[in-house]
Amino acid sequence: MRNYYSIPFVPGTRKLTLEILNNHSAFRAPKIKYVRIWVKEIEYINEWITVRIRIEDEEPELVYLKVTESALLVSCSVDTDQSYLSRSAYFALKTMVDRYDGFDFEYHYWPDFINTDTGLSKFLVVKKMQGRVVVYLKARYHGFYKPGHDLPLLLAENDQPRRNEATFTEDNISAEELVVGYCLADTQARGWSTNHWPFLIPYTAALDKNKTAVKSFKSFVTNGGTLFLPDLDPESEVLNDICFEMRKIALMDHISLYPQPHLWILKDQIDGAHFKMMFSLWQEALPILTGRLYLHYYFTYGMKNIKGKPRKRDLQPCQIRNEVPELCFVWKEFDEYYKIELRFKLGKKICVPSEVYPTTFFANTADDPGTLYLLNSVTDCQVMNFFQKTGYRLLIMKPHLKGQCKEFIDQLRIRYKFV
Repeated sequence: MRNYYSIPFVPGTRKLTLEILNNHSAFRAPKIKYVRIWVKEIEYINEWITVRIRIEDEEPELVYLKVTESALLVSCSVDTDQSYLSRSAYFALKTMVDRYDGFDFEYHYWPDFINTDTGLSKFLVVKKMQGRVVVYLKARYHGFYKPGHDLPLLLAENDQPRRNEATFTEDNISAEELVVGYCLADTQARGWSTNHWPFLIPYTAALDKNKTAVKSFKSFVTNGGTLFLPDLDPESEVLNDICFEMRKIALMDHISLYPQPHLWILKDQIDGAHFKMMFSLWQEALPILTGRLYLHYYFTYGMKNIKGKPRKRDLQPCQIRNEVPELCFVWKEFDEYYKIELRFKLGKKICVPSEVYPTTFFANTADDPGTLYLLNSVTDCQVMNFFQKTGYRLLIMKPHLKGQCKEFIDQLRIRYKFV
């Protein structure tokens, strides 16, 4: 074991900032003279990153870095020990931090993934690219848990199952020139987008000459004052009011432009009041929505795009069904790791969730992604949202099945069937 100096990360991350680094060293770049520094990552072996640094015309030195759950371990070919960070180590780290306004070592954090005898890993790909060593999982191992990563907190108060009520059936009103339909507005959370939860928007549309299908879309209905159809049935009026309430709370808080890939991106928001209110509104809407003749799916790319006249090419026909999907899991054990796969049951059939436009609050199958099933509880929504981000699977190295990870798996076993 090399002598090393330990520098803590930003809590809950593997990110090192200049402020934290400066708290652990008295070295600073001179303010008057520009100092030329060359830094290059050379290799990644046995969880240690080797970095070569050259300052001005001095001889190059090597800096060794190991990423742990909460701290960066730093060693150097000169000077560094448990109580002192060498000048070479400081400037190597400062260069890395300055380059990215804080350096995220998450991509070099692979505890217990390396064979200590060979220094290699069957799970990882290691590449040298433009002065950096890039380490990532092979495609077949996508979805590995690493200690320190966020896992959903499953609470009993969120387990209340949704109401299952009789559904409304809409008549085919062939005499009308204009009809009211509904689209499920959805998007995927992005740092640059005006993100929102999935919600319903009424629209007006003209039918074809046979009065059986939508010929063209006229406009979105954003409030009751923009809808001029005098003979709406009472159920449609109630559904429209629900749509308008959904829109009021649909907008999410801003998401950082560069969210960490391991984070449950919407963790704080998915535990929040607006998320639970939106799910409650979906429950209210379901009985008077499932029998509608004109339902479409609209991938919005952000709330700012929901305005004016819908474009026909953007709206895809869909169905929202009343059946209750029952989440379940497949547990597999391998020599070095466990694998848990999320599935759901419709009746006796076990279905594979679709990775095409996964929609919060809903399950849909890989065979028929255009048919959506409202999930049974807030907990189901939280679990589905978490597994969507890893292809509906979670891989766990055997040494990591402890602490919060084991508690999470135990909570899943309490709530769901393992098949």
